[in-house]
Amino acid sequence: MQPKLSDIELSSFDSRLFEGFASTSLKRYVYMCDMTTNISRWSRNAVEYFGLPDEYMYDAGSLWAEHIHPDDRQMYLDDIGAVFDGRQLKHEIDYRARNDNGEYVLCTCHGVVMKGKDGEHDLFVGTLENHGIADNVDAATSLYNVYEFLQYIKELKEGGRSALELLIGINSFSEINDMYSYAFGDRVLNSVGVRLQEILGNSRRIYRMDGVKFAVFFPEAEIPEIYDIYRKIQYEMKYNVFVDGIRIPISVSAGAVLLSGDFDEFSAQGSARYALEHSKVVEHGELYVFDDELKGTNRKKLELISAMRKSMLAGYDGFFMCYQPLISSEKEKLIGAEALLRWQGEGFGVVMPGVFIPLLENDPSFFDLGNWILRKAMSESLHLVENDPEFVLNVNISYTQLSHQLFRESVKAIMSETGFPAGNLCMELTESCRQLDKSFLARQINFLTGLGIKIAIDDFGTGFSSLNLLSELPVETLKFDRGFTKDIITNKVNQTIIKAITECAKELHVHVCLEGMENREMIEFSKRFCVYSYQGYYYSRPIVIKQFDELYYGA
Repeated sequence: MQPKLSDIELSSFDSRLFEGFASTSLKRYVYMCDMTTNISRWSRNAVEYFGLPDEYMYDAGSLWAEHIHPDDRQMYLDDIGAVFDGRQLKHEIDYRARNDNGEYVLCTCHGVVMKGKDGEHDLFVGTLENHGIADNVDAATSLYNVYEFLQYIKELKEGGRSALELLIGINSFSEINDMYSYAFGDRVLNSVGVRLQEILGNSRRIYRMDGVKFAVFFPEAEIPEIYDIYRKIQYEMKYNVFVDGIRIPISVSAGAVLLSGDFDEFSAQGSARYALEHSKVVEHGELYVFDDELKGTNRKKLELISAMRKSMLAGYDGFFMCYQPLISSEKEKLIGAEALLRWQGEGFGVVMPGVFIPLLENDPSFFDLGNWILRKAMSESLHLVENDPEFVLNVNISYTQLSHQLFRESVKAIMSETGFPAGNLCMELTESCRQLDKSFLARQINFLTGLGIKIAIDDFGTGFSSLNLLSELPVETLKFDRGFTKDIITNKVNQTIIKAITECAKELHVHVCLEGMENREMIEFSKRFCVYSYQGYYYSRPIVIKQFDELYYGA
């Protein structure tokens, strides 16, 4: 039974300093134990989160041990025992602890023994960090972070209120990190946050988002006002950001979206990211408003993002793969297929990736969706490889996947899980990969080819593609975009370009695939070029795997 503690025993804990430190974080708790009486005081946040008996506890170590996962408990008891019997002065350990809902969360505990005036062990003090919840303040800028941002959107939705969100991104911030240091870069971000606060006023919350993005809400502002505000932000960023007396010119882009009616935190993020990317790539940094009044096409986009995000959270319900055959030019026989994502939802019908990929590509969930695509395509087509060892499966890979820190591990894990042979997999680099640094892109591709995976450049002839890539990257296939091939019979300029590049590719032992082959006349005309394979409606539209089997194997 927990003994009743006297006022004298508790007096050493009644400190304004303890109160102050204990209230600074929702996920980092402080504790203090009088080692002579074995009485402890813990942060009120920890008591409430873990369901502990009281802020003040006798023999808290034993009480806390009951909350620790059985597999971690003995490790904890051994370490804390060494502290209290004088064998060590520090307590640094990770373990899982059960919260008041019965769930286990990872915790990191740091403690140190302090000695009294006579040299005897006096106090044991430390912090407990709960990795199961996130702080609401960004450490680098002291601004509210993305978790608070999401919470505010939920409050807007639940309260039936509307607001205009402005998402600001810093352009080419990596150059600042390269020129100075990452620590200096954090100080620049802090200065940017300070300037934004000065521009927008202390009454308005500014949020530090992922990477080098900042968000702010305007519940009462009209869209014309946002343009004026953003022009002021552009000016201040360019001329009035200083660190250590050094002026750091900051170039920004920004997207805005009006949140009203049917929206959630995920569709709001997706819409704002889409607008920011449009500002950066198309508008050269000028403000792009996702939608002036949430009407027509853009409102439909917002609803689509919301519906698809819910599908992802529901185990990718509604997503499915289709396969379009790749046909050899020499014998016109099946040599492979490209896996193509589709989504079907109530009120939307079947939606093509050209519609939703640009909207989702900047969503944090897109990396997981990419892994789902890879796993699904490899699992569904494994039997095709077993029937034909020369069959090659092509899967699109975007910059969001290639740039992710877990990309390499996920590829190896999925290949191991599915048993799909690396030599039968070809990854097609999409147009979005132009955003990656060439040296980084080369390292990622060298990793993939090192596994035996083939590489193709999709939509060759668009902005991303150039002949330089043939000398810089170990590419096996160039896929000519349909925009080049649709008028191949009549367009003399495109004929000349295709002829020159296919002959160059042949010399470099690079295959060329012509997409968009829709009739026999196009096939016959293209035989004058050095083409390795065809893809298009003449052979088949993209079809689900069961139809693919029936078409080519009579299954």
